[in-house]
Amino acid sequence: MPQHYDDPAFSYEGYWSGRGYEQQAEIMALKRLLLGQKFYRAADIGGGFGRLTVLLKQYSRQTLLIEPSVKQRRLARKYLSPKSRIAILPGHVQKTKLPPASLDLVLLVRVMHHLPDPSAAFREIHRILKPGKFLVLEFANSFHFKSRLLSFVTGQPILLTPIERRSPANIKKETIPFVNHHPETIIKLLTRSGFTPVKFLSVSNLRYPRIKQFLPPNWLIALEYAFQPLLSSVFFGPSIFVLARKNEIPKKTPQNL
Repeated sequence: MPQHYDDPAFSYEGYWSGRGYEQQAEIMALKRLLLGQKFYRAADIGGGFGRLTVLLKQYSRQTLLIEPSVKQRRLARKYLSPKSRIAILPGHVQKTKLPPASLDLVLLVRVMHHLPDPSAAFREIHRILKPGKFLVLEFANSFHFKSRLLSFVTGQPILLTPIERRSPANIKKETIPFVNHHPETIIKLLTRSGFTPVKFLSVSNLRYPRIKQFLPPNWLIALEYAFQPLLSSVFFGPSIFVLARKNEIPKKTPQNL
């Protein structure tokens, strides 16, 4: 994955040009999930050039950006103000190199679509989080409304396994995985990995070119604000945000000593 983001021909900053609605939708979701909470140490894993790390700083006393790409870390040093005191470190979600139980909050946004099997990532996050602390996870949703509509029309079921998002032509040209995940599968994997999902949000619900062209930006944001909690129970949108808590370690009792 770092090879793709280190490619001089690829600009991750450029990718976000013209995606103001998606940016605001994700910021809105994070603020909702973290509302009123304060953390001592938080990490944005796979945070690229620090697009959302700036927001994370508002909720934590110490903030880390863990990023495998050399190019993205270099851009982050320019994008993030030195006064922010955000530590920028090499590492990836399967191997962060952080001490066990050293974090109060982990942010993992736009990383899951590169992980056909996120089991190792969840184990690593469980290792570095303190008991009872939180993971904010985002994943590309294979069960979104457009996918369900297509399934109804074609009669093809929506698989519980990860679904490749690119066309066969692009798959041949690139080696980086790009997959959608089914919410049911993610919930099961989180539970097996020692997490309890606490809250869901349906995000970027209006992320369709025709809708974005037709509606003014302020209408898009207003509707997004209303739709995020309203449509979360049916996993409507193309992006799902999850707030999950690492399970507390059971206290020893005379029965289990």
